[in-house]
Amino acid sequence: MEETAERHEPAREHALTIHADIAAKLNFAAHQCAFPVLRSLEVENPDADTPYEDLVLTLDSDPAFLGTKEWPLDRIDPGGRIRITNRDLDLDGAFLLGRNEMMAGTLAFRLEKDGLPLAELRKPVELLAYNEWGGSDFMPELLAAFCTPNDPAVDTILRHASQVLRRAGRPDQIDGYQSGQRQRVWEVVSAIYSAIANLGLTYALPPSSFERNGQKVRGPRRILDTRVATCLDTALLFAATFEQAGFNPIVALPDGHAVVGVWLQPESLSTIAIDDAETLRKRVDLQELILVETTCVTTHPSPSFSRALEAARRTVEPDLDNTFHAAVDIGRARAHQIMPLALKSGETAPKVESSDATAELALEHAPALPEFDDAEAGDRDRRPRDGTPENPLERWQRKLLDLTLRNPLLNHRSTKTSLRIICPDPARLEDKLAADAQLRIQPVLQASALTQDEEIHGQRTGRLITHEYARDELDRDRLLVDLPRTRHSGVPSSAATW
Repeated sequence: MEETAERHEPAREHALTIHADIAAKLNFAAHQCAFPVLRSLEVENPDADTPYEDLVLTLDSDPAFLGTKEWPLDRIDPGGRIRITNRDLDLDGAFLLGRNEMMAGTLAFRLEKDGLPLAELRKPVELLAYNEWGGSDFMPELLAAFCTPNDPAVDTILRHASQVLRRAGRPDQIDGYQSGQRQRVWEVVSAIYSAIANLGLTYALPPSSFERNGQKVRGPRRILDTRVATCLDTALLFAATFEQAGFNPIVALPDGHAVVGVWLQPESLSTIAIDDAETLRKRVDLQELILVETTCVTTHPSPSFSRALEAARRTVEPDLDNTFHAAVDIGRARAHQIMPLALKSGETAPKVESSDATAELALEHAPALPEFDDAEAGDRDRRPRDGTPENPLERWQRKLLDLTLRNPLLNHRSTKTSLRIICPDPARLEDKLAADAQLRIQPVLQASALTQDEEIHGQRTGRLITHEYARDELDRDRLLVDLPRTRHSGVPSSAATW
């Protein structure tokens, strides 16, 4: 009987269980931005009869990318569970900064009493290269750390953007939001697009599923040195330049892609990262935000800036909502102390002369846009471009407009009874409706291999075949809808005409 009791005593001692939730990936940005490596830590005593006292829980790592951590535990009652709140770990920043390639690591938890081990837990962790982002599935907010406006190469781009503005006869200051006009912001952003397009960059294919699993990021200096970049590289290059210019950028991650956005007035998202494209789509439609297809600058000659905006807007169409991954607001991230990655010593601005460009893309002038909203300006009068103050009645009427998602005109949900109109030129349609023109609705033609043709045509010209067809049909008073002809044939002829 004594032998049986002795055999079962160790089993009772090892009934303690360690529960730990850790970050699956770790990089230098996580260390720099106080990213939580240890998300939760608990010790459970499932034994209903035996308490445990004077325990020590120890954490070690292999390789030694963090300092040894100890937690003394006074007592764990029978059936009890202790949650450890002190989860601050001493990461070795120099070790993480020195990583040039990913390597496997391990976190080892050990629970002891008087040197006798009672429970152990080992957790794998990927130690990423210092310039490697972990992806939206693991660390979406940390993408903001790879937006590096402090890189000297960014100032080189801004100098070229200033020259683009000067050659177009526009003020050459890079003055952020100081003008108080969305039109001026659009103009400066357009100049930055032209400056980067004139560098003659070459597109590099990103790793598969990079938007979820991450990839190494080329910084601005390396992009200007090698003239090679993926879509995420160019999006972060644009974002860094926008931020250095005094604007608030966004990096959006549709499926298998990355685009950049910039607020046309001082604004930000409500959180650092969102996972719905609808928010971006609404802000673009309200002319508060523009999205830029940055890979257009790797096409030679590059499409115009407005074509790059159209291409980016198509990545957040409603039929792609289910595949949208994330959008990260850089300004909001900075407010939460997610700072740009520290540069390695010795990095200086690259020498980029105008002769390095393969083609000169001139400045595209901005369309008519409203001035800034006055939400942050208190009760001061807004002044239109003609200098006359806005009268109080006009201001009150404008404030009565519901621009939230409660307004069904802004938050329309498509159903089977809805017709999706294909109209790349809403202003021309508005003119026709105002002139009481009779418009006939017809479905868009579905030619064979249309998708492939659309893709190739878009890469070469920055335009969609369907949009060009829709413009031509609108000139003939015919309005295209995205509807199969079989469904359209059931609509009465009177309902198919406006």
